[in-house]
Order: sequence, then structure tokens, then C-alpha cells
Amino acid sequence: MNKILFALALIALASCKVQEPTAALQDPAYIRQFHSGVRNMLNAQNEEAIQAFKACLQKQPKDAAVHYALFQIYLKQEKYQEAAFHTEQAAQLDPKNLHYKRELAFMYQQLGRFQDAAEVFEVLLKADPKNIDYYSGALKSYEELNKSSKSFALIEQMEQQLGENPSTVLEKFRLLQQMGKTKESVALLESARLRFPTEASILANLVDHYFRAQNYTAGFGLLKDLVAADPQNGVALLMYGEMLYRSGKVDEGKKYLQAGILAQGPSLDQKMNILIMLVNEKTQKAIDPKLEPLVVYMTQTYPNEAKAHSIAGDYYYVSGQIKAAIASYQQTLRCDPNLFPVWSQVLILAYEQEAWTTLLKDASSCAELFPSQPLPFFFKAMMLNRSGSYTEALENLTLSKGVLLNDNVLLAEIALQEGIANLGLQKQAAAFAAFKDALSVSSNDLELKYLHALSHFKIELPKTQQRLQEMLSKDAANAPVLFELAYTAFQTGAYQMAQQEIQKISTDKLQQTAAYQELLGDIYFHLGQVQEANNCWQKALTFGEGSIVLSEKISKKTYVPVP
Repeated sequence: MNKILFALALIALASCKVQEPTAALQDPAYIRQFHSGVRNMLNAQNEEAIQAFKACLQKQPKDAAVHYALFQIYLKQEKYQEAAFHTEQAAQLDPKNLHYKRELAFMYQQLGRFQDAAEVFEVLLKADPKNIDYYSGALKSYEELNKSSKSFALIEQMEQQLGENPSTVLEKFRLLQQMGKTKESVALLESARLRFPTEASILANLVDHYFRAQNYTAGFGLLKDLVAADPQNGVALLMYGEMLYRSGKVDEGKKYLQAGILAQGPSLDQKMNILIMLVNEKTQKAIDPKLEPLVVYMTQTYPNEAKAHSIAGDYYYVSGQIKAAIASYQQTLRCDPNLFPVWSQVLILAYEQEAWTTLLKDASSCAELFPSQPLPFFFKAMMLNRSGSYTEALENLTLSKGVLLNDNVLLAEIALQEGIANLGLQKQAAAFAAFKDALSVSSNDLELKYLHALSHFKIELPKTQQRLQEMLSKDAANAPVLFELAYTAFQTGAYQMAQQEIQKISTDKLQQTAAYQELLGDIYFHLGQVQEANNCWQKALTFGEGSIVLSEKISKKTYVPVP
């Protein structure tokens, strides 16, 4: 084989420099042995290749190319000590071959011999002072050796050869900080800022330094420049926006805050804190509708984060979208069911929305998770009373009282539900004893619930009616009292009177409830106005579930008494 073919074989190995052939290299047997190693190496038959190359070394132990080939095989096998030995041999035997030296330096790094690696890289830089690869290797070695001054000097040398750029400036800044030369490091960045006025990384490091040093004036002064230089820097957008917002430039601040929430960079908590601030804003008459796309973005970007769904629930609640708020809070609990305050919010909102099925389901789940909390047992009992499961309701009321501490208002509500359950079980003595306990806590709302229970079970209707009239004499426009008076009149069969009283109610809040619309429909039906009755029953379902027979009324288009 001639010299050219032999050189091509070496190139196939690693593009290494070919030495002048020695007498041994002219030996056909040697050449065949070498090529046998090359073929095995290319075919990943590493052990066979090693044997072939070692046979070559027995004939010519100073063949740098063979040592380098063995280095490559041992490196692939992660046999770093053997690899290091052969790359050392290759570099020593062919000192002008920079590629061998480069591989030797990186081999030393692999073995943790960083001082040896640094020395080789320094030799390489003398031979090729513009090779960025050598600078990178040397800097890594000095960093591992914690030789900041050496690294700093090397970067300055690199700048002389290749020119200054933001990356070298930032690395010098980091090294000066590491050496405790804070004043010099800041001066370096401030000087570089003039040479690279739009370089965001320099501005960002300056801002970060000033904030860490609690020099907020200097930090805030640079934020505007940083945002202009890097409009996608989410952290900078949030910081600048909050600065403007808190300084009174609310609308301008919101623009940057909203952009920061949508940008990459800030953590979930950083975004959440800003969004919570905006959702809970006290100065506005109505919540900003521009926040809705942000809360949607957060839930879509962080679908498994309870916080994202929780803030969405807060937004929908504040904006009056109660059904959406409940759905968001429920999704919050799917992500993290261990949040009792969120459970409480769901239960209370479901109660206010007359979402009785949801209330029973969620109260039951919450009671299992938090057996030491009275509220879920109470709401579960209330729903069981509604469905006529009075015995089970009493059991849950007992559980609720058993874990109740220092809450007389809830204790009174529990007593009221005990009275209702006992009326349902036809235990009037126990019922009125419970009602007496409930009414010992002064509350007009509680008394109205008590009077409603009496009307529902058609007990003492004349006294109930008289008491409601007394309440109206003090406040003739009291909508809840008018509603209960209309209900009591309906229960006595005085449908005309019931209609007169319910029509006195003018508040939208009460009119937009399932209870109001269902009762109005019941009154219309008994007055012979069947179509109006059906319209009201249909409308009732848009506000809540109504009674347990509302759906039956709608499907049968006739009045159905509550059992």
C-alpha cells in the first residue's frame, strides 16, 4: 500500500496528522495489521481492534497514530485511564499535532485533572491564540480550580485576540463578583452599557445587582431601558409594570403587567402574585374585563396547578360569574383536594346559587376529607333535609356539632336544621326545643327560616302569618319577608293574597332565584294561569334547581306538591 492510501486510512480514524513513515511503516505486514485494526474499529469490533493496534505497537511503540486510535476506542468504552495513557503518548510522540494536545486536555478534564488540562490548553493557545475552543477549555479548567484571577486574565487575553463582546463582559463581571471586587464589577458593566447600549443581558445583570444590593433607585432607573431592549423579558415586564402601577401610573403599569404574565421567564408564583393583585384591586368600580384572557391563559398554561384555577375562580367571583367561579374552584380541588378554604367557598356559592345537587355531592366529599370541620356536615344535613332523609340529616348534624368550636351562628343554624328534621319525623316537641335553641341567637334571617319551616310543614300557619305581618309593619318593602308571607298564604290556599304579596317584591336579587320563580309559578297554576306557571317553572331552572319536584312540574306541566 502506498503512502496516500495509508494516510486516507488514518483520516478515517480521526483526521489526525500523518507522520513521516518509518521503516516499520514500510513493512507490508505492519500495514496489514494496522488496516485490520482500522476495519475492526469502523465495525465497532473494539476488542479485535485493540488487539490489532497493540500488535502494531509491539513492532513500533512510538507510532502516534496507533496510540491515538487506541485512545479513541478506550474513550468510547469509558475506560478513561487507558484512554488518557494513549492520548498522552500520542501527544508526546507528535508534539506538533495540536489535535492530539486538544484531545489530551479534554481527557484530563474528564479525569478531573484540571491543572494538567489548563497547562495543555495554555500551550495550545500559544500555538493558536485565536482558537475559541482552547479558551473555553482553559476557562472551564480554571473555574474548576477556582482560580478566578487566572480566568479573568485569560478572558482579557481572549478580548485582545478576538475582541470584546457582551459575553466576555458578563463573564468578567461574574469573576469580579466572585473575587469580591463588587465596585469594579459594577463599574465594568456600567462602562460596557455605554458601548453596548441595547444589550439586554448587560442591563439585566445590572438591574439584578442593584436590586440585590437594595439600590432600588438605580435598579428601577434601568428597568425602562431593559424592557425596551428585551420586550420579551417577562420578569422585567412585571417589575417595570409594578413600579409604574404602584407609583400611580395604573393604566400604563397594567399594560406591562399583563404583557409580563403572558411572557416567558417569570415563575408561576410571580405571575400569580401580580394577577391576585389585579383581581383584588380595590380602586376600581368594576373588575377589568381585560383580566379574563389572563386568567384563561394561566389555567391553560398551568392546567395542573391549583393556584391557576383558584385565581380564575376569584376573578369569576368578583366579576359576578358565579357558575364559572364554582367550576374553577372545583377544578382547583381536582388539582389539590387538600384546600379546605376552597371547599368552603364552593359549598357557600353552591348554596347561594341553589345548586343543591352540587352542594350535596361536594359537601359529602369534603366531609370525608375533613372530618374535623363542621361546615360540610352541616350542608350535607341541610340537603338531606331537603330530600326528606331526616334521620340521616340528624346524624350529620350531630357530627357537625361534635366538631364545632366557638361558632354560635353556625350552632344556631344546626339547631334550626335539627328542628326541621324533627318536624319531618313528626317529633314536634323535639323540633320546637331545637327551634328555641336556634332563635336564642338573635337573627331576623334565622327567624324567617324558622317561619318558612313552619309554613312548609303547615304548622301554626295563622301565627306564622301574624308574625310576618308584624315584621312588615316595620319594613313594608322587606323582600324576604314579603316572599315568606306569599309562601305562607299559598300554603293556606289563599292564592290571590299570595299573588298580591309576591308581586310587591321589586328587588332583582330575589326575583332572580329559583325559589321565587317556582313559587310564582305555583301561584299562577292555582289561579288557573297554566301557561304563565310553566313559563315561571322553566325560568326557575335558569337560576337554580328549585324544589325536588320542580323538574317533575316542568315535565308534567302541572303542579306537584313537595312530599
